[in-house]
Amino acid sequence: MNWREHLRTRLLDLRPESVCALDAAAVQLAGDVLPGTPIRPPDPRPDSPCALALGIDALKGLDAVQAEQLISRTRLYLAPRILLAVPSGCVLDEAMFRALGFSLDATDAAAGLRIHYYDLDTYKTVPDWLNARFWANPERWEP
Repeated sequence: MNWREHLRTRLLDLRPESVCALDAAAVQLAGDVLPGTPIRPPDPRPDSPCALALGIDALKGLDAVQAEQLISRTRLYLAPRILLAVPSGCVLDEAMFRALGFSLDATDAAAGLRIHYYDLDTYKTVPDWLNARFWANPERWEP
């Protein structure tokens, strides 16, 4: 499956209520795949966040600092989920995307593209120690 087909399938699976398109190619793809879904440009501070941010050419020509700032701003202000098509010449490597909370969704070796996905709800697994078994028992505490 090539990267465009993967993005189409992923968008149809997610069915976001609204899409923040980070570039012109993302506007085109989101409009084709999700015809009734509102598509917004990446405003500096929108009134309400979109359900998903989509970027196809968003990282092209950016240095590492600019790319990290774009991703951070998108996560904080634009959308809790991000779907990015990353070209092989991108300044951010696999380890950097992992450090930013992304997971590798697909790879298209023929086109030299990787699809990375970020979801605020699932980017970090809950550690075993963070459950009710290890909480203190205040009723047993004596001053």
